[in-house]
Amino acid sequence: MTSATNRPSRPLGCASASILCCLWAVGHGQHASPAPSLPQAPAVLRAEGKTDGGGCFQEYVREQSLRFEYGRALKVTLPPTGSLTVVGWKRSELRIQAQIRVEGASAADVAAVAERIGFQLDARDVQLHVISVGPAAKNLSRKERRAVADGLASPLLRLPYRIDYKLSVPEYTDLEITVFDGELALSDIYGGIVFMVQRGQVHLNGVAGTVVGRLATGQARVELNGRSWRGTGLDLRVGVGDILLSVPRGYAADVALAASAPLDIRYPLDRGSETPFDLPFGAQARGRFGVGGAELRLATGRGTIRVEPYPPDAP
Repeated sequence: MTSATNRPSRPLGCASASILCCLWAVGHGQHASPAPSLPQAPAVLRAEGKTDGGGCFQEYVREQSLRFEYGRALKVTLPPTGSLTVVGWKRSELRIQAQIRVEGASAADVAAVAERIGFQLDARDVQLHVISVGPAAKNLSRKERRAVADGLASPLLRLPYRIDYKLSVPEYTDLEITVFDGELALSDIYGGIVFMVQRGQVHLNGVAGTVVGRLATGQARVELNGRSWRGTGLDLRVGVGDILLSVPRGYAADVALAASAPLDIRYPLDRGSETPFDLPFGAQARGRFGVGGAELRLATGRGTIRVEPYPPDAP
């Protein structure tokens, strides 16, 4: 267990203007040109203390809000370690909260690295891009990487850190998400959603639209809401790991399942004709819930799929 000492909140500085979180106003139906560098929301120190190994840690938060219209596209790229939670709400507003933790041998080392960690907002493309910034962050330009590393000794560039994001977005939003090592949770969002998770857990609750997801290693859980899927459907594939699908009673959808282990189906499934799945492995099943509808395709290359009613049957 780590020991933390809560202290009065205080802002952390920013080491370079090039790693500022660029925020610009978005008008009704048209986008204003981004300012070259606007002050980012301050990083507020929430806790610091000692780790189990005798080192130091700091935890702080950066928050940002801006106008964001319904139906707009958002791209989020996480650092090598970190999680992402995205929740849809009935506002034309994007709210970002980044919870950041840095560990090091001394408080001075941690503070030196902590001020270089945050996120940028890039609206040069059609979609707004939330880009994680830090010594190990991916997808930064060479100039941005040099700015982050400027003045830091090589050992400090290797200090471990993570950013855990919590985003609130309009309920009708298109998403493109990349997670490297951490959890991804999406809830109450309708749109074109594409995500890639290398390692971690995925939890989908009440999502709709056209959803395509890939999880290399980890566990996935899908909780369906309502009476049927709104939109084109779901295509979720896991390389190594299990999938749990929770289905409300009376739900209607077409279903295609494939797994390396026997399928555990505890919800009424009208199998119809067993058309082969276009994957070369394991147990397969096709059918429909109720009268059918949008297609839900779930597959795992090394794992099992469990389908259960929601709420679950009484024991």
